[in-house]
Amino acid sequence: MDNNLIGYVSSLVLVTVGLGLACARLARIARERDDLAARLEKSAAANEELKKLALYDWLTGLPNRLLLEDRINQAIAKAQREQGRFVVLFLDLDCFKMVNDKFGHATGDLLLNQIALRLSENLRHHDTVARMGGDEFVVVAEVSTSQDISAICDKVAQSFSNPFLIAEKTLAIHASIGRAQYPEDGQSIEDLLSKADDGMYNLKNGKRLDANYIMG
Repeated sequence: MDNNLIGYVSSLVLVTVGLGLACARLARIARERDDLAARLEKSAAANEELKKLALYDWLTGLPNRLLLEDRINQAIAKAQREQGRFVVLFLDLDCFKMVNDKFGHATGDLLLNQIALRLSENLRHHDTVARMGGDEFVVVAEVSTSQDISAICDKVAQSFSNPFLIAEKTLAIHASIGRAQYPEDGQSIEDLLSKADDGMYNLKNGKRLDANYIMG
């Protein structure tokens, strides 16, 4: 065989082998890239789930106390920059213990979910509705005038104006609501929540409630 032909064939073989090795390497790199992307996506999803567990109520999906405090801190900072105002409403359900005692905790959990949904639907998208735990909820809403405060309170009250249908049971649940305004009633999270909490308990203590109160 001609030496030139042998050299050509040898070069062709080397090129072919080289291309094969390069393709195999590229395929391996692509697999590694895909594996890394999958791991990063899985890690991001896990981090998002951990964040959700840390900041949101497990039952209703509303912000929990930790995220609520952050939202109030943001509201305070914004109000200080812009000389603005906001209101904090503290809600405690009337006779919720009777619901659990009479119908069971599963019914109570369904009720809490419906209440959370109504509050979220009735208020503005930039208002915060949070669950403190148990049957306590907090609303944080930016306001400008006393009429704004009345409008927010009316929307919250409207959430309880119609009975709740839970597992074929009609429950006429209401809430005692206390409120605190920034900056008039306090300039810290603790002061605002305490003022609203006191107002709620004063209202609740003035009510006479019995087991028939919850039945529609």
